Amino acid sequence: MLGLGGSCLSKEFFDLAKSIGEARSKQEEDRIICNEIILLKSRFSDPNTSVKQIKEYLIRAIYIEMLGHDASFAHIHAVKLAHEKNILCKRTGYLSCNLFLHKDHELMLLLINTIQKDLKSDNYLEIWAALSCVCKLLNNEMIPAIFPVIQDLLNHKNELIRKKVCMLLHKMYIIEPSLIKDIDIYLKKLLCDVDPSVMGASLNLIHSIAKNDMIYSIKLVPYLVSILKQICENKLPKDYDYHRIPAPWIQIKILSIFRILGYSNKKLSEQMYEVLQKTMQRADFGN
Repeated sequence: MLGLGGSCLSKEFFDLAKSIGEARSKQEEDRIICNEIILLKSRFSDPNTSVKQIKEYLIRAIYIEMLGHDASFAHIHAVKLAHEKNILCKRTGYLSCNLFLHKDHELMLLLINTIQKDLKSDNYLEIWAALSCVCKLLNNEMIPAIFPVIQDLLNHKNELIRKKVCMLLHKMYIIEPSLIKDIDIYLKKLLCDVDPSVMGASLNLIHSIAKNDMIYSIKLVPYLVSILKQICENKLPKDYDYHRIPAPWIQIKILSIFRILGYSNKKLSEQMYEVLQKTMQRADFGN
């Protein structure tokens, strides 16, 4: 096995990539890929194939689909690999599912149980892998099964998990806007999270709600004002600075929310004036 970027891949994989890269015509490339498809079908069907080998074969199947060829024969193996206990194999399985499947794919029925199980795991890496998958493949039918589970994850000690849950709630709201009544109780919690990355992710959800269900986001204006004020006063970690500008993307998103909520609402706009003036002065004069 050879190492590439910290991953172990066989010489066969490198030879495949090399031969495709050196192909002198599309016909020659297609011939190489067709031969690889025949080989992979044989390897997948071999009962002696190990889980680690399945992991690499899925990576090769991804490569095949990236080049425009059909690798649907490998899709079921992606679902099976996501069920494995080994975290590297599980993550590869979920990644393959993200790339191979779509939200209405027939194999989603087999994947949902694995996702539910991993969302309840004590291992945050398993939770993160499942959340990454469901954020991509979520559909209407999955929401009733997933929503009760992710509510508990809003209190997870790992900020990466809380951020992913926030992104998933946003996806759920886009698919099923009527969920706003259930999501509403978590908006303040997400916006006031101790980690700025979670707070930043919540702004996308709040922005969508402001456009469609303004009444649920009006109450958040004092917190948004406070956050923007903290940014202007350089109270966020320097990691969020861009060319010495404090958290510019968060500032832009908050200002966009203010534009929606303050339109034709003088009373609400008056709550924003002071911090808006401070933001403009900061933009004019920099540090």
